[in-house]
Amino acid sequence: MTRAMLALLLAATTAPTAGGVVLSGKVLGASGKGTVHIALWQSDGFLRHPTAEVHFDPGNSTSFQFDVLPGRYALSAFEDLNGNGILDMGMFGPKEPTGFWRPFRGWHKPRFEEVATQFQGDTRDLDIVLK
Repeated sequence: MTRAMLALLLAATTAPTAGGVVLSGKVLGASGKGTVHIALWQSDGFLRHPTAEVHFDPGNSTSFQFDVLPGRYALSAFEDLNGNGILDMGMFGPKEPTGFWRPFRGWHKPRFEEVATQFQGDTRDLDIVLK
């Protein structure tokens, strides 16, 4: 394989999707004691199967970026304090710090419509505050 072909192949696998948008931000409020999980959701599979997900080891930067097609998405994060890889739930909600980019308030499991936003262009500073 020639260097030119290798360079084209590499560029194609790392470049954002044609016509895509960049969603980026950081997670605030993490203690630095657990892995931070950030998930991008669409309505299909909401809170069951994320569209995309990234993880950051304890103490590392929690800046994230997703390259996606324009559309309606929700962003969430949690800090896995006990290292089991899942958000632990209690009788009254999450037992670990969690948050959505679009703040959610309520005594029920969030619905996609309550935490999702339509993204048509690049959007930065999508900071998620853990509580």
